[in-house]
Amino acid sequence: MAKYDVSIIAAGRDASNARLQRVMASCLAANLTVELFSSGNKSDVPEGVDFHTVSKGSRALRVSNSFTLPWRARGRVLFTPDPEAAIAIWLTNILFRRPWVVDVREDYRLLIEDRAWARGPAKAIAIVIAKMALLASAQADTTFVVDDWVRPALARNRMVVRNAPDIRFLPDLAPAEENPRALYVGDVRSSRGLWSMLRTIEMAPEWTLDIAGTIASQDLSRVLEWKENSEASHRVKFHGTLRPQDSWKLAAGAWVGLSLLESTPAFQRAWPTKIGEYLACGIPVITTDLPRPREVIVATKAGATVDYDSNELTAGQTAGILNSWAENRGEYALVRARAEKQVDTWRSAASYDLIATSIAKLCASKR
Repeated sequence: MAKYDVSIIAAGRDASNARLQRVMASCLAANLTVELFSSGNKSDVPEGVDFHTVSKGSRALRVSNSFTLPWRARGRVLFTPDPEAAIAIWLTNILFRRPWVVDVREDYRLLIEDRAWARGPAKAIAIVIAKMALLASAQADTTFVVDDWVRPALARNRMVVRNAPDIRFLPDLAPAEENPRALYVGDVRSSRGLWSMLRTIEMAPEWTLDIAGTIASQDLSRVLEWKENSEASHRVKFHGTLRPQDSWKLAAGAWVGLSLLESTPAFQRAWPTKIGEYLACGIPVITTDLPRPREVIVATKAGATVDYDSNELTAGQTAGILNSWAENRGEYALVRARAEKQVDTWRSAASYDLIATSIAKLCASKR
């Protein structure tokens, strides 16, 4: 017998994951009862959600969890953001039918090119899983995708819910602090500009940097070495994994938001969520010269773009901008004013309630 309206199966996600938090907040606002299966801490889960801890581990454990959790779930509707779980739910529904929803946040196939581990046999296996996940996702009762171009292009009921800023997690607009401070919120890894950011701070001595997010395992030892040896390490604070509302508290007073992504196949097409969130907080943005970020920065003049060829080149250009702003505060004030004009536009772009509405309709069909 169903005990909840929706069971969220997210073995591959931490409970503090931003998109996951937005989904839960929308479901609770719609008075849906929710249980969550994910890793992380209970303190990161919104009040009213029943939390079942899933251990982190190898990719094999993640796959195993994805195939066992649908049998434990007691929701009228199953929801997952994980490709492995989409495959599992699709297959288990052969034996017993339950409405289900999948949230496809990334192009699974292109994402593989962004992962350092995706080499040789591991890459071949990942490609097979990605293709199966796309096939499965198209069979869900509702398939949410994060952008128009994200696959599957065809599904039974496909809806686009972009990763727009959610005002429930953003701070009030605040003036820039006296001392220049940069901010980065998101995955902390090489392809997301980690080493460009750290080198930038080494070259911009008046600046500090807050980094909110989990450091990728393959970069952790090098980060520890950098913290031990770099003269700039005292000006960089790694906050680790935080709930979205805690991450974005760091935006209050920050001078600039950084998005120094490498030019991977996925990033060539993607819209980095953090850019919209920076602008929703009235913070200028410095981004690598990727197509969609470039369009926004050129149109709004609320920041600057830098080239990506190497970490050193990107860092040198970024540091040049930061040093100029620190030395010429009138110049920075003009950029800041243009960013603040974008606040209302970016704070009115979210459509996460579509997810809760869809789940509620599926629940009603099962009552």
